[in-house]
Amino acid sequence: MRHTLPWLAAVATCTFAQVATAEIPEALDRASASFGVFYPTVDARISANGPAVAGNDLSFERDLGIDNTRALTNVRLELLILDSQGFSIGGYQYSKGAGTSIARDFEFGGDAYHASAFVKARLRLQTYNAAWHWWFSPTVEDVVGIGLGAAYYDLKGTIDGGISVNDQSLTAHGEAGASAVAPLLTLGWRHAFSPNWRGYADFSGIRKPSGTLTGHLLNGTLGMEYYLWRNLGFALEYSANNLDLKAEKASWEGRARIHFYGPSAFVRLRW
Repeated sequence: MRHTLPWLAAVATCTFAQVATAEIPEALDRASASFGVFYPTVDARISANGPAVAGNDLSFERDLGIDNTRALTNVRLELLILDSQGFSIGGYQYSKGAGTSIARDFEFGGDAYHASAFVKARLRLQTYNAAWHWWFSPTVEDVVGIGLGAAYYDLKGTIDGGISVNDQSLTAHGEAGASAVAPLLTLGWRHAFSPNWRGYADFSGIRKPSGTLTGHLLNGTLGMEYYLWRNLGFALEYSANNLDLKAEKASWEGRARIHFYGPSAFVRLRW
């Protein structure tokens, strides 16, 4: 035991030194953190069905007449643990509300009437994901990878409407929301044009077939990154997302369809 412990310590020290100085593919970093903004064009539609309101699709742009662009803060963290394996964490929040109203006077049968109506809707989505990646290097400049993990998303949508004629009025409220964890599958590619220039492509898919919140979320991203200095650089990318979620409660059923696509810009730190 007296001779074994020093021998094991020496082996562990040599092994750690080899891992610490091991060469990793040029297209990957030991660790990186990205902070940026996603500025997509958004097509958001929600619906709610219940005993008091007949649900129909409500388009924020078409029916409520508001701008369909939105800036979303995006943060990512990627770590390489075993030279060819590692994990990533990321997520974003989306929130949008809109409303419209109409009021007018009209005459019918010799009597004057004042009528008004309104509709308001709000949609909030939070999604975060974490995945473990396995990377393979078919060439010196390229790596391809596959990842498995989980995604958490929380959805809530509301619709309020009302109409009044003179002293008679009628209002209704619909709401649906739920949160869930679903399995996540990712595919990735990285290419190093030079130590400072790199390109990448990522695809991820989430599907939850059962529970109070069901649906899918698909994402595709294509990007370029450039490092002005060894540890600091910038990245530009274009992403397209397709989200379709359905939430069910005892008395309500809600559905959200969000399609958003557009550019992102990041400040990226690497070690």
